[in-house]
Amino acid sequence: MISNPVFTNTQFDLGIISDAHLQVALHLIKIGFWEVELIDMSMRSTTTCKENFGLGAHEEFSYERMLSMIHPEDLPAMKQSMATAINDQGQVYQAEYRVKHPAGRPCWIRADGVVIYNDGRPHKLVGTTRDITESKLSEMRKDELLSIVKHEVNTPLTSIRGYLQLLERITAGQNDAKVSQVINRTAKSTERLMTIINDYFTDTKSIDDNLNLRKEPFRLDELIYEITDNIQTIAYSHRINLYNVNEIWVKASRQGISQVLSNLLTNAIKYSPDHSIVDIHLQGSVHEVKVMIRDYGMGIDDKHLPQLFDKAFRVNHNTTIAGSGMGLYICKEIINRHQGTIGVESIAGAGSSFYFTLPLTEGLAG
Repeated sequence: MISNPVFTNTQFDLGIISDAHLQVALHLIKIGFWEVELIDMSMRSTTTCKENFGLGAHEEFSYERMLSMIHPEDLPAMKQSMATAINDQGQVYQAEYRVKHPAGRPCWIRADGVVIYNDGRPHKLVGTTRDITESKLSEMRKDELLSIVKHEVNTPLTSIRGYLQLLERITAGQNDAKVSQVINRTAKSTERLMTIINDYFTDTKSIDDNLNLRKEPFRLDELIYEITDNIQTIAYSHRINLYNVNEIWVKASRQGISQVLSNLLTNAIKYSPDHSIVDIHLQGSVHEVKVMIRDYGMGIDDKHLPQLFDKAFRVNHNTTIAGSGMGLYICKEIINRHQGTIGVESIAGAGSSFYFTLPLTEGLAG
């Protein structure tokens, strides 16, 4: 009987792994290597890197050709990530983008890199590429299923919420505290369930599909009035004031920006239970528009501000206010996809001002 070999530290040395082993492993996991000289933007790459873009081993693959193969919608974010890595020492380059594959099939690439410095100056950018198409397609199939489930669950919940509001108005003059309490608790439970569904059924890794982020021109001021009217209808405890909400056009996802406005405005009301005013300001400049939502409630301690837009992060206010910690994270993802910015200014005990910006596009109607 032949026993299984036992490897000791001296017998099983990493030195037995040859370059050929590494080449096979890297090929199987589709990792390609590249480097870009920052002086003249000349690029060298391995065969696997070319294959990830659908090219042959002996085909020319310059930096300019690589840029021409990246989907136009993904190119600005890729360039921005590269510029950040080059200009801010210590930052890494990370990007995911679609590629116009020569074979015509859908193709997703993940790129990672770091800047090499020479005498304190950026010299070259080196990194890897991976073909992540299979995982992306799997996510998209999952997202499609989640979108269907979300719609099928939200539809009856919306009807329940409407009926509860109608029931509340019908029974308003009956002075029956027990009935009012039951209606109020049921309404809060419905809202809490809708919040959880909207947050957890939104997969931000493929947010374009889930949130229908298809950009088109629309009037931002009209959307602000629409969202405000909808929320004011059910927020009896607060008055929402609008300032400088004048006609202004943007090219963005109306659905995505609606979700951002609804989330920020709902939070402003939720976290100011002892104050009845919420203010919305609209500020336009030559290149961007800024929306700011101000409340006068609990505020946020400085130590929590850096994490506020992280996934599933919640500030402990020592209250029973419900939430999943996903809302602000999703807002950040939506605004980032619009090449905008989102942030907050807050003082604990004195309220918060959440804001976001959107770039303006020349030539829109208005």
